Parts: sequence; structure tokens; C-alpha cells
Amino acid sequence: MCGIIGVISDEEYDLKKFIQMRDTLVHRGPDDKGIYFNTSKSVLLGHRRLSIIDLSKLGKQPISNEDGTIWISFNGEIYNYMSIKKELIEKGHKFISGTDTEVIVHGYEEWGQKVLKRLRGMFAFGIWDENRQELFLARDRLGIKPLYYYYQPSDNKFIFASELKAIIQDNTINREINPESLKYYLKYTYIPAPYSIWKNIYKLPSAHYLILKGHEITIEEYWKVRKLNSKKFEKNYFIKIEQILKKAIAYRFVSDVPVGVLLSGGLDSSMVTAISSEIKEDLLSFSIGFDLKEYSELRYARIVANKFKTNSIENILDLAKLRELLDPILFYYDEPIGVSSIFPTFLLMQTVSKHVKVALSGDGGDEVFAGYIWYNKYLKKSKYNFLIPIFKLLNSLVSKLFPIPNNKYLKFLNKKIAFLSLNNFDKYRKLTTPRFEDKEIEHLFQDNFKKFIKNEDIIINHANSGLNDIKDLQIFDMKTFLVDSILVKVDRASMAHSLEIRVPLLDHYLIEYVMSLRKNLIFRNYEKKHLLKKIAKKFLPNEIIYRNKKGFSAPIEDLGFIDENIHVLNDSVAVADNIFNADFIRKLIQKKKIDYNNAKIWLLILFELWYRKWKQ
Repeated sequence: MCGIIGVISDEEYDLKKFIQMRDTLVHRGPDDKGIYFNTSKSVLLGHRRLSIIDLSKLGKQPISNEDGTIWISFNGEIYNYMSIKKELIEKGHKFISGTDTEVIVHGYEEWGQKVLKRLRGMFAFGIWDENRQELFLARDRLGIKPLYYYYQPSDNKFIFASELKAIIQDNTINREINPESLKYYLKYTYIPAPYSIWKNIYKLPSAHYLILKGHEITIEEYWKVRKLNSKKFEKNYFIKIEQILKKAIAYRFVSDVPVGVLLSGGLDSSMVTAISSEIKEDLLSFSIGFDLKEYSELRYARIVANKFKTNSIENILDLAKLRELLDPILFYYDEPIGVSSIFPTFLLMQTVSKHVKVALSGDGGDEVFAGYIWYNKYLKKSKYNFLIPIFKLLNSLVSKLFPIPNNKYLKFLNKKIAFLSLNNFDKYRKLTTPRFEDKEIEHLFQDNFKKFIKNEDIIINHANSGLNDIKDLQIFDMKTFLVDSILVKVDRASMAHSLEIRVPLLDHYLIEYVMSLRKNLIFRNYEKKHLLKKIAKKFLPNEIIYRNKKGFSAPIEDLGFIDENIHVLNDSVAVADNIFNADFIRKLIQKKKIDYNNAKIWLLILFELWYRKWKQ
């Protein structure tokens, strides 16, 4: 796991400045550093290395093909790289290292962009093709690894990097808040791709690649999570899922450094721990709890650790540690994210990094196996769900009767389907994650700031087929909440401590197989994680399988975080900079005792603290 950066410029770029930008990513790669630049210093690739596979100097990046015409800066792990390497050697390619990075270089040389179809793993990389004078950027299917880029057609440079902090180190780039992005943060607690918090800096969406040629960029999607809705009888599907899961976990133990597991005591992490204990003896497991026992899950984590005889290491989050963690969190999360679990996650990664360099997590299980409580509520109770099939039928009729390119009636129906679906689904999600409504955001923003807000919601693009069944909901969360909240939280916290986290439940072979099954097998009788629970009976006690779900969040209010930091809103820099309306904030604070308002105050406090850290 590493930090990557690159600049493509019309003129010579300041090499000293570029090295400073690269080295803001030292936490992502403390083991080594490298740089490539062409003769005119108009193309630069930088790399900070965290050595996991092939620890020798031969693994130093950026790395090239045999004649030096193709160069790569790569972040991630390709778990099937040995089989791809064997195929490339048979085709005549020469390798100088044992790294998975070099496999991508030669794979690109052989297959071009189609190399992405062959990669099983997590990745973000930039390839400079000297012959074509093209930059090729790509991000893994589920967006496990981050990739940002600065692009303004009128500017003379294009910059990409693993984190925002590396890009904005270039002081010619204005740190100007994107009002649209701030709207999304307040509305959803995270900023969805392709937006970032800053104007003119974007996230490459998951499962996409980007080609830069001159000043023009092309962005394409290379993989989709598909609903196959098989009608055939699925024989032995429990066995098949178990086999894929075991292979996915075994792949993620491929490493030249020690590997551990993150154990919360929930079903997902417990299953990963159970199977991992079959692969590795003396397995290290890591768990986090809270000073307030009624919120802590350590009891369940201990049950699993004892059953599988792991060497368990625990830590406790209290108010004193919240204070200690706040400043580094504001630095490493260089974009606001409003989930309280950033605190226990950061403390957990801090603990893990003292013992291993790689750890497996259970992230993604709620999306892949349908584990969120809002799925039940939406599918059972939404009184508008019956309208969605009607809209879909109308959609089909219009497309057949009026087969016109860019049919405006068809677009109108599609938009209605998506809007209806998203609004109703989000209503049930807000019951568990309270946040701002659109009208409240309108009152919160000052006039000269809110005039730049678009009257649209980009997340609606992921609901364009209508959120009508369990698979729709799973795919929607994979493309939004998972990639732009959960995985961001885990990546920044782990890489802040030079720790690689691998997520076997997000193996794309596993996802494709689960999504090929009939939907009533995934969510039978509204039972969350029906498939995984059936498989887990072979491994885990019922006390773990059928326990009440508890999200991995921190009781920040009860720990005193809001009371201790609410004063920053009385002297808000965001208000002084004409972003927020002071009167609205004051009224919100006066109603603080309402739980729903406390969640909003938390979002405002976190943004205010983040903004003070990063505005200059």
C-alpha cells in the first residue's frame, strides 16, 4: 500500500515543489520513495512505498517496462498477480522484480485498458505512456483505494494523487470550498464522487478509468455490479459462497510481512476471523471498546477471540483519547466526513500498526449480504414502493412507442423513478443517521454562497433504475455510502499509521456470485444477512450470528465531545467567511437537547474544526 502522485504539465514543473507534494504522503509509504520525470520535466510521477510484497529495492516505484516507454505509480494489491505474470512471461515479457506492480505495467503493454478486467484486488494507479503521450488513471471496482485529480481545462497542468493534501500543496491551486460538496456533506455526512470539498479537484469514481490526452480527459466505467436475478434453481449456493469467501481470504494473506485481523464481534468480522484462523496459526486479532460499557462490543469480540484462540489485543476509547485523536484526524481526513466512527477506527488502526503491517477487515458485509436495518424498513413500510413498478412499466411503453434518441418523456419518467425511490429510501436511512434536510441547508448557507448550489442530487444517478428490491438497495449503497464514507474512513485511518487494510468481503467474484442469486435467497423473509448467517452456523455460535446488529459508531455525545467543542460555533470562521448563517446556527444550538439537532451540531462542529485546519 502506497502513496501516489503525478503531474502532467504544458511546461517544466518545479521539481522541488513536486517532491514536497509527494512527501506529504509519507505516512502512506514510509519505507521508500521514488520519482520519474521526462527530459522536459513536464511529466512527473512520484511514489511513497509501504513494502508488503517483494521487500527488496527491485520493488521501488515508479517502475517501467523494458524500454522505459511506460511508467507506473501504483497503490494497492493485485492478489492474482502470479497467474497474470505467468501468462505475460509466456508472451515474452521480461520481469526484474517479484512485485504485482510490474505485472500491471506489462499487462497494460499487452492489453491496454483491458488489463483492468484481469485484476483481482484493490488499486489506484497512474500510467504514463510515452509513445501515446497519454496518462491512464484507474481505480478498483469497489473504490477501496482513493484517487483524486485536479483538472481545469484552462490551466496548463493536471495533477493526480492518493490524497487531497498532496494536490493542494501546490499553492497555485485555490483552496475554495465547493458549495455543492458542502451541501452533500451536510445532507449525507460524506461527499460523493466525483466531487471533493475543493473546487476543480475531483474523485475518480470506483470502477472507472480516466485518459488524459493533451487537455482533454475521457472517463469510462469498466465494471458494473449487475442484477442477474437468476431464475434457475441454485444448487449448493451456500457451499459455493463459502468456497469463494475462503479463497478471497486466503488471497489476502499473501504477504511478505505479518497479517492480522480486525475483530468487532459483529457477524462480518467474526466470519473473517474464523476463516483466517484456519489459514494462520497464532493469529493476532484487534478490537476496540468504549469507556461507556453499554455501547461497547468487546464482550462479543472476546467470545470469538476465545473460540478461535487468537492473540487478542484491545483498546478503549474515552474522552481523553477523543481529545488526543482530534487534531491528527483533522489532518489525515483532509476532507470532512461526518461519521462518529472515525474516532474508534483511528484508535484501532493506531493500535494495530504497532503489531502488524497488514490486517483483514469485515467491511462491505452489510452491502454484499444485505445487513442494514434501513433495508427492512424501506422494503416493508414505504407506501410509495408500489408506484415504482408502474413508472417502470410506463417507461417501457414509452421507449417502445417512441424509440427516439434522447426521448424527453423517457428522461422525465426515469427521473421521476429515481427521485421517488431515493427520497423514500433516504427517509428510512435518516432514522439511523440524522442529518440536514434540503430546506435547512438553504437556511444555513448565506445568500452569496448558496447561489452556487445546483438544484439536483448527483446520488440520484445511482438510483436511476428505481430502488425497488433488495439488490437495488445493495448496489446503491455500494456505489455511494460504502465507497465514499466507509472505505474513506478506513483508508485514511489505516494509512495514517502506515497500515494496509484488506477487505475480502469486497472481492468482486464474491459480489458477482451473490448478485447472480435470486433476491429471495439474499433477503428471505426480510432476514438481514440470510446467506451469511446460514454459512456462519458452521463456524460461529448463535450468540454471535443472531445478536442484535450494532453499527460501529462512537457515543461522542455521551463521551462529551459536543459539549466540549460547541463553543467553536459561537466564533465560527465559516460564518466569518460568508459560508454559514449565524442566526440559523444559534437557533439550532438553542434546541440542542433534541437528539436530532445534536447530530446536526456534530456535523457543524466537525466541519468548523476541519475548515480551520485546512482553509489556508
